[in-house]
Amino acid sequence: NAGELAKLIKQYNLSREMLPTEALNHAEVWEALLDKMPYTAMIRNLGNMSKTGLLKPFSSASKLITERLTNQEALKKARVHPITLLIALKTYAQGHGMKGSGKWEVVGQVVNALDDAFYLAFDYLEPTGKSMLVGIDCSGSMTSAQVANMPMSAAEGAAAMAMACIRSGGDYHVICYDDRVRKVPQITTRMRLEEVLKQTSRLSGAGTNCSIPFQWAIDNKAKVDTVVSITDGETWHGKEHVSQTLRKLRQHSGIAVKSVAIGMTATRFTVNDPSDPLCLDVAGFDASVPQVLQGFIV
Repeated sequence: NAGELAKLIKQYNLSREMLPTEALNHAEVWEALLDKMPYTAMIRNLGNMSKTGLLKPFSSASKLITERLTNQEALKKARVHPITLLIALKTYAQGHGMKGSGKWEVVGQVVNALDDAFYLAFDYLEPTGKSMLVGIDCSGSMTSAQVANMPMSAAEGAAAMAMACIRSGGDYHVICYDDRVRKVPQITTRMRLEEVLKQTSRLSGAGTNCSIPFQWAIDNKAKVDTVVSITDGETWHGKEHVSQTLRKLRQHSGIAVKSVAIGMTATRFTVNDPSDPLCLDVAGFDASVPQVLQGFIV
């Protein structure tokens, strides 16, 4: 009985995981859960709450969620990464799950609140204190490639990751490359995602050589702690492998430079030398990648 379950939820502070699966088909149950639902659980279940009819235009639940999403104290306490909010925004705004099942009515105010929360969350990123060169693959495949299980292109995910890198780093520089440097985009910490994406995508149709950011650092005598390359995994090594160019960079700079290659799609690629403890390859993209990157470079 949904009514009895709602009373038990409030009385014993039950969470979603403690309930029978069939109970989650009732709006009354979700309404009781929402009262003390953690921030991250709330954004992950927006679609579920909408499917039961709890989350709809002008409902008290919609108003409550909208207020919570943009509550800066709640954002700071929950330490939700902007990428997590962007994924929630993209998923909720499409009105259905990634496999097309479980459709729901999209509430415009919730979409706007998620968008606001995405930008607010950048203010609470934990700083790395590291100087960082971010190389974004700007080849044509980045626009057409889709991040698995997300309504997001590789180019859009790369732009969002670049925003997170420059907000959490110390000194930073961003370049766009394919088989050579195509652009040094003027990205600031106050730009919106659309502006960053406009500067970093649809710049060429050439292949991708992931050693280019390292060669750029050598040519420009850049003193960097970390080089982050963001690509879709459709790469080739050019005249020399990334590990060779990285070795040269370390020799020129005198710094034990770390290298992180983020493949926005999970292809069978290896950019870095797997035996190098200062290198990391990430195959595929989801909300955990920023935390993995942060933990590795600090």
